[in-house]
Amino acid sequence: MRQSVLIAAALAAVANLFWAANAIVGKAAIASLPAFTLSQFRWSLAFVFLAPFGIPRILRQRLWYRQNLLALIALSVLSVTFYNTLQYWSLEYTEPVKVGAMLALMPLSISIVSSVFGGRRQTLMEWVMSAVAVTGAMTVVTDGHPLQVFSGQSAGVGEVLMVLAITSWALYSVLLKKMPHQAVDMIGLLTFFVGIGTLLILPFWVFDIVTEPVFVPSGTLWWSVLFVAVFPSIVSFMCWNAAVKIGDATIAGLMVTSAPLFNALLSIIFLHASISLAQWIGIAVVIVGVAGALLISRRTAAVSP
Repeated sequence: MRQSVLIAAALAAVANLFWAANAIVGKAAIASLPAFTLSQFRWSLAFVFLAPFGIPRILRQRLWYRQNLLALIALSVLSVTFYNTLQYWSLEYTEPVKVGAMLALMPLSISIVSSVFGGRRQTLMEWVMSAVAVTGAMTVVTDGHPLQVFSGQSAGVGEVLMVLAITSWALYSVLLKKMPHQAVDMIGLLTFFVGIGTLLILPFWVFDIVTEPVFVPSGTLWWSVLFVAVFPSIVSFMCWNAAVKIGDATIAGLMVTSAPLFNALLSIIFLHASISLAQWIGIAVVIVGVAGALLISRRTAAVSP
């Protein structure tokens, strides 16, 4: 039992490491490549890799896909089109360490959205721990100066885009859980989401074509596109699913707390970013708040009838 928990935690940590690396590579890439263009080519390449394995699985279960087509398209928009594109767009205005702090709030966002759609409501202690996590995230985002987020011409834009991205993923997660998908092949489902989501990124890419001087990756940028297409898009998904299967969703969820730490360390190593003491303290507060909320949630679920 202990070994399976350790394996699950390690797999979930690997998934979060690559998701953190996605923000680092994305931040470096968008210095030369527009955010919508990076998103378009990332998911197009991911679909090329997935298609040989996923399309046959979709065809074998095509009746289910036809019956749930509109809902599946909506889920594709929320997960691939909106969430990931908004994240890259936010990196044009903010730093990966701030994105990591906000991504760590994902389980709390999902819990709140779930309660809105009729799921289990958070207890008072869960709200308290959620407030602690949000306070930590705000400390990271503002570097310990709350009013800083409102100063400057583009201040707060990246953070607002990340809030929209997190809300989009939370909606996707809650609505996906409500769908009858237990017997559906997960590789096929991922291929469908990536394929439809990529098609719906096209209007954003057309905007880059019209407004930006660069709208196709060139030279070494292709290595960045290849990395984000394979590791954050496919490998992280496989590791996360395996972590949930071997351990449980709570163990995997707890490892989300590693997101701001990974983002900070990778920012220092690869972007030579400077992380202030206030931001390190904020990262620690985020980890405590999210972990506390998830542990309380697990205990509450265990004693519920």
